[in-house]
Amino acid sequence: MIPDEGIIVWPLHRIKVIRVRELSPDAIPQGDFIIPNFFTTVMPAWEANKGQVVRLSLGYEPLWITDDQARQTYLIDAPILAISEWHRLMIKQGTGRESTVIHGGVDSSVFHPYPKPSAMTGRKTIFYIDRSPSYGYAFKGAQDFWQACARLHGTIPGFELQVVHPEPDPLNTPVPCTLKMAPDDQVMAKLYAEADLFVFTSYFEAFGLPPLEAMACGTAVVTTDCGGTRDYARHGENCLVVPPSDIEALSQAMRDLLLDEGIRDRLTANALSLARAWNWERTAIEVETFPSIS
Repeated sequence: MIPDEGIIVWPLHRIKVIRVRELSPDAIPQGDFIIPNFFTTVMPAWEANKGQVVRLSLGYEPLWITDDQARQTYLIDAPILAISEWHRLMIKQGTGRESTVIHGGVDSSVFHPYPKPSAMTGRKTIFYIDRSPSYGYAFKGAQDFWQACARLHGTIPGFELQVVHPEPDPLNTPVPCTLKMAPDDQVMAKLYAEADLFVFTSYFEAFGLPPLEAMACGTAVVTTDCGGTRDYARHGENCLVVPPSDIEALSQAMRDLLLDEGIRDRLTANALSLARAWNWERTAIEVETFPSIS
């Protein structure tokens, strides 16, 4: 269910979408389980009293939303689903309530390696997803990425930048880049896979799926230590992990993976092996063993 003005960014398959004028209790349909996934949707679902409410938290909203209502929605007598151990701890520290971790996964039939153009051209490619601060995504750390790129530009010969920028505002960058569109997972997977390096710069994430998707596509990853990625990201083993907003460390990690083929290949091989185990079948098993659903 989604409000009339709501935008569906990614295609939805085998899912019936119900448009409603507003998310009021009257608009909530009867169901065995009602799963609100953002703080503004929790109270209408709870007040509707039309099924077991399970509070799916895709991010602990008080980290970036000052309205105390966001925290209050965790205090109703409904079970909570978190999406990483770090996320579970944030909810526990903020509300005193426990939650059950259900991890995200990767569909290996979509996210898998492709041949890398750099094998023919010799020019390495960095892929980045730029989210606009103007739309509430300052915590994604895009400014840090561009500062690091500006440091590398001119000092490392022949690398390309490919960027997806989902928001409609213009993208102004200090170094040249190629703006790409990613209307679906298949296109996104190819962008990951054809790159030699994927960079993730968030200050905090409940899980952080893009680095795991990049790993599944056989691409080396530099990620910040943003919380949720700790469940799968291992520094020096399957990726390079740097402190959030540390421009020097970020620049050095990007430089290392662009220039050192041995490190890049070792991390990529380990990451690919790990990502294959983080599939949606694993997620389904976690859901099925969740007490309030089983």
